Amino acid sequence: MLTIGEFSSATRLTVKALRIYHDEGLLVPDRIDAMNGYRYYGDEAFRRARAIGILRELGFSIAEMKEILSASRDDEDLSRFFTARLGEVDRELSRMREVRERIRYFVENETDETAKKDLEVAMREVPSQWVCSIRYQGAYDQIGTRFSELFKRAGRYASGASFAIYHDGEYRESADIEAALPLRKEVSVPGLDCKLLEGGSFLSIVHRGPYGRLGNAYRVLFEALESRSLAAKGPIRERYLKGPGMILPRDPERFVTEILMPV
Repeated sequence: MLTIGEFSSATRLTVKALRIYHDEGLLVPDRIDAMNGYRYYGDEAFRRARAIGILRELGFSIAEMKEILSASRDDEDLSRFFTARLGEVDRELSRMREVRERIRYFVENETDETAKKDLEVAMREVPSQWVCSIRYQGAYDQIGTRFSELFKRAGRYASGASFAIYHDGEYRESADIEAALPLRKEVSVPGLDCKLLEGGSFLSIVHRGPYGRLGNAYRVLFEALESRSLAAKGPIRERYLKGPGMILPRDPERFVTEILMPV
């Protein structure tokens, strides 16, 4: 039997961690002295500690390790847990790649003036146009499935770049969003809202690059709205002049998005 200090040295688990694992029922000492409360660990605890060390390195939580060790008799039983963990790691890698690109952008564009240098605001007239659209309440990144549905059902009538209409005047976790496809003529498609969308005067700004950097273009647009003593008269539109690509993926650095604010 090893004392908790000896066991800590042998397993490379800190005494603090061993106490937490004991309290959580993850790694229980083989014997606890009734007089002084000292913990003693034997062979079974040592084998379990080795497994815990490996699982901890792979990023499993205490709750997950408890489930794994209680449900698994040998390595073959670990497959479903490792498959689930692999999916989590892949999602985290994807998120971290996005974070990396944002950090890289901030490093390469150190000042606000540098970030604004290619962003020019213009006033332009947008004509009224027939569109088919799908309006929904939900997350911003769910709009892609709506565009897919629009192209599938009304793509043969399409004329021009697809766009989104954001009906909220602010950012929301569950937003009021309309995906729209411009048409070359008036049509009726069951299940889609096909209508004449009113045009008018709009402040326009063109953003080049990933959608994650659109915020700077919005800021420039709002500053222009204030400096020109104008007021927004309706929901903002985003026209996707160059997006991810329908067949072949496009480098996000080559995305081109026009933001239109009715005034």
